[in-house]
Amino acid sequence: MNKLRIALALCAMAMLSGLAVNFAGKAASADGGVNTATAAVIKTDTDSAAASANAFPLAGAPETAAPTALNPFPALNATMAGGAPTNQSSSNQQGFADLNPINRSGIQALVHVEKIGQTETITGFATGLDPYKAYVSLFYDAGSPGSGPCACIPSNPPPAALQSTCPTTNAPPVNFSQMVIGYWLPLIGSSKRTMQVLKAGATNAPVPLAFVPLENIGSVSIREDTQLGQPLPAAPDPARFQLRACGKFRIR
Repeated sequence: MNKLRIALALCAMAMLSGLAVNFAGKAASADGGVNTATAAVIKTDTDSAAASANAFPLAGAPETAAPTALNPFPALNATMAGGAPTNQSSSNQQGFADLNPINRSGIQALVHVEKIGQTETITGFATGLDPYKAYVSLFYDAGSPGSGPCACIPSNPPPAALQSTCPTTNAPPVNFSQMVIGYWLPLIGSSKRTMQVLKAGATNAPVPLAFVPLENIGSVSIREDTQLGQPLPAAPDPARFQLRACGKFRIR
């Protein structure tokens, strides 16, 4: 009888041990499943955050300045902030102009032009400007000289008053939108200023967006705008835009 009780007790203990082991295994498996699910949730949240960041790459970027009377061409500078559009299938071409004072203005400048496809980036640095005046730069056709009595004067054709002094050439004509480059910034308050603009428009694009081939450029000017804030004229106005510096344009 005692032996039977001992045998039954041993069987009961063995069964309890088996149940305990089985329960522990299931518990471990359940814990593992919870951890895996948690990790999956964390991974999904991380991926969502990354996706949100990609969806808003410009969050926190400074806003583009609104146009004002003191900066007639803010869109040009805003465009350059993102870089000039490129056309890898077209060759890169560069040119420059070293501008010297006209009528002892004291203004000197270096203007660089880089052409990529049908876009051109114009950058410049100028010194000797009157801090209380505004200045704009213009291109001129390939027949326009960079010095002398006809410096930075269109050659096809010259203004009527100068046709007896300045020769007429067969250079491709340059319209006013192609001529105007942009204003030197800051508009007032400094004798040293910079310029960075982009021209990439069609020939009939609004001033000053029209692209002009580098081989059609003969000279570059700096002119004082004596009527800053007034609407731009439809054609060059020497009375308003008074010549202060000029330089011959050369392709590298």
